[in-house]
Amino acid sequence: MTEYTTIEYERDGAAAHVRLDRPDAMNALNETLLGEFEDALDRAAADEDVRVVVVAGYGEAFSAGYDIGADEPERSVDDRIRDQRTHLEAIFSARLPVVAAVDGPALAGGCNLALACDLTFATERSEFGYPDMHFGEPPPKFVLPFVTDSLKHARELLYTGKTVDADEAHRMGLVNRVVPDGELGAAVDEEVDHIRKTPGAAVALVKDMVNDVQETQGYRRYGRLDESLGTLTMESETATRFRELRDEEGLQAALDWVHGTDKP
Repeated sequence: MTEYTTIEYERDGAAAHVRLDRPDAMNALNETLLGEFEDALDRAAADEDVRVVVVAGYGEAFSAGYDIGADEPERSVDDRIRDQRTHLEAIFSARLPVVAAVDGPALAGGCNLALACDLTFATERSEFGYPDMHFGEPPPKFVLPFVTDSLKHARELLYTGKTVDADEAHRMGLVNRVVPDGELGAAVDEEVDHIRKTPGAAVALVKDMVNDVQETQGYRRYGRLDESLGTLTMESETATRFRELRDEEGLQAALDWVHGTDKP
């Protein structure tokens, strides 16, 4: 049995629950967590009794995105390009449907994680967005244009780096359903019960068919390209200045600067 340090895995009936477990860091996605997350998806797929994977986060956030703290090891551009993140591709390729249960902020890479899931449920207090655009860094996987109701919604979020509440995210097509705070678990359980009434083979087949539609639109191709572009933008003047401030004055000072400063 795999011992996890940054996630929790639990099977409850037909659902495998994967909970991001770095609450003190708002479930920021570091390399350890991403590796354990992919392992958990494989573990669920290998269990014949599992029909659905549910992804959630402990604490006040679903996930604040990729870990940008000073403790995260710096890697060269070459290393980042050679070693692209694969957790979103793992969701896309999984034979099982993956449901995001979002309670709290789902931002930047955390937003991508929530939107890459087959279904996304959110509480009223949840928020979505790409504040990492203030770094000059497009999302490393271009999920957003494939899930919004309109490309104009995608442009709005990406041009501004702003966050939107759950109701606005629902209006934009980012989430399937918004539920009152405290009722997320029951709503997800109800959805799992509905999925169980459809044969697992049929669900897997339909998931492949819907994935094929996304592939014809370039989903995987843009995903690979954007991972490389995202790596390159982390060497921009803005991103470099952010890291300098983070190391000299602390993470909060760097965040205040990057989100509060006009840029050319």
